[in-house]
Amino acid sequence: MIRPQGLPEHQRDMLQKMMQQPDEQISLARAALVVAAGEYPDLDPAKYIQRLDAMAAAIGERITGEMDFMHVIERLNQYLFEEEGFVGNAQDYYDPRNSFLNDVMDRKTGIPITLSTVYLEIAERLKMPLVGVGLPGHFLVKHPYFDILIDPYSKGRILSEEDCRQQMNDLMGDSVPFDKCYLEAVSKRHIIGRMLNNLRSIYMNARQFPKALLITEMALVIQPDAPHEWKHRAALLVHLHRYRDAIADLNHYLLLEPATEDADEIRKMITDLQRSLARLN
Repeated sequence: MIRPQGLPEHQRDMLQKMMQQPDEQISLARAALVVAAGEYPDLDPAKYIQRLDAMAAAIGERITGEMDFMHVIERLNQYLFEEEGFVGNAQDYYDPRNSFLNDVMDRKTGIPITLSTVYLEIAERLKMPLVGVGLPGHFLVKHPYFDILIDPYSKGRILSEEDCRQQMNDLMGDSVPFDKCYLEAVSKRHIIGRMLNNLRSIYMNARQFPKALLITEMALVIQPDAPHEWKHRAALLVHLHRYRDAIADLNHYLLLEPATEDADEIRKMITDLQRSLARLN
């Protein structure tokens, strides 16, 4: 892989090692903390893993012997959202801190995907088989056997399929029609990838291109053969005037996707960048 300097080698290697494991063995919290370490190089993951352990232990004492799953959810919700005070950050939804697990745990506020990560990590420690649900625009969790949908962003509210349909329509209108497949479980790799996409969008909108590049390099660790990620990185490298690296990424994009509809556009871009390089030399 072509590697313009941005993502530190140790961070790349750590994330790559995690993502090479079978999905059920991936620690979602540890992977999310590796992502956060891009913003906080001195972050201590053990501190947050221990806090998740402690929270799960506190809830576990309350549900010992409890057989009714809905009662377990009620106790989990009461602990997380009433006693601990976790809440969705509706006031400043696009604050990048909402996407970093350490910040979410410290500030007790976040967006659907990071609050769902806290929920899923505690559930895993309690041997509750909850999974993530990648509903467009609003991440959820569910019990895959009972098909119960839970919204950690709304204090653990139980949702119906119709609730999800309406929520998606409110957020996205007719641009993305609802489909029941959106309520299927997603992998932990998907969850980390979606966190990265959220962060990249935030940084791109704020024109913080070096940070968006760092996030894109993490995305390439997870999906090294995804053509769109190489194209994303090339665009960021152009913004940063790193034309030689951008040309390499665009050529690799064409190698991965030779029949792409924008092939002629990409070749023209490569030619324009080569001319820009020649002028600089």
